[in-house]
Amino acid sequence: MARATPDILKLGDEAQREGWPEQLAVRICWHYYMLGRTQQEIAEALGINRVRVNRLLAEARRRGIVRVTIHSKLTENVALEQRLAETYGLDLVEVVIGDVADEAQLAEVLGRAAAGSVAPLYEDGMTVGIAWGITLKAFAQATEEKPLHDAAVVSMLGSLTRRSSVDAYEATTDLAARLHAECYYLPGPIVCDSEESRNTILQQPMMREVFLKTRSADLALASVGGLDSSTIRLMGFVNEAEFDEVSKAGAIGNFLGYYLDEKAEILDHPINRRVLGFPPSDFIKIPRRIMISGGPTKVPVLRALIERGYFTDLVTDAETAKALLESA
Repeated sequence: MARATPDILKLGDEAQREGWPEQLAVRICWHYYMLGRTQQEIAEALGINRVRVNRLLAEARRRGIVRVTIHSKLTENVALEQRLAETYGLDLVEVVIGDVADEAQLAEVLGRAAAGSVAPLYEDGMTVGIAWGITLKAFAQATEEKPLHDAAVVSMLGSLTRRSSVDAYEATTDLAARLHAECYYLPGPIVCDSEESRNTILQQPMMREVFLKTRSADLALASVGGLDSSTIRLMGFVNEAEFDEVSKAGAIGNFLGYYLDEKAEILDHPINRRVLGFPPSDFIKIPRRIMISGGPTKVPVLRALIERGYFTDLVTDAETAKALLESA
């Protein structure tokens, strides 16, 4: 049975008491998608209320029990993909429809959309580096199971925290499970309490082993945080006073835990000296580097990174693609 996550809370009190009712969810999905019955008809047939049918359908989609594929693309998006690839020298570009209410929803849409595009790249014996956040969590959960031989998935950000809610953003475990790969974590906090603590952790043999493994990665998967929308800020790893300081210092966004300036350089600021993340200077040496990100607040940092050649492939939404082309 699938492991329950914090998102199970969305299913309502009855689901919280039962845990994840997978058999009921599968039965509902079969009635809805295969037999074409309405949610009300399913509720009456199974003796439950329609709200619960709706929630379990949504949760089944989120967990990957049901996958919907649209075998067509907007002509406008195809043109944007070609222009982005030519303008910035990218190997692969996918532009998806991003008509959603906010950037958190957009992040999940992009993550799910990217899973299918990346799937053909997985090979036996490869090492995959992955960051964390809403986008990459959705990406990992939408990845179809593909057993690999002698493969590894490595976290590019610290993994330890006292807050269980961070599990909602941690993607390494999910992706490793989908690929039947060995899972490597950075055994330390995402943001250390001091520069001295970070340096001490980095000197540990286990930490050096994971960093070496990440440097040997064949494929890297990352997203960015806009200055205001960074998951690190939303999770409280940076307090408001620190955020104000780094903003005034010229930060335009967050990448691999580090705040960057308009030239995609790590800001010389105390916050960045406490981050336990894979250095961008090493990230750029990984052969295949896929950026999955979009939204208005992320355009400045995406633009800076793409102009510096930080990634080889891009999955984004149409409005972000247009903004990147306008700036070019």
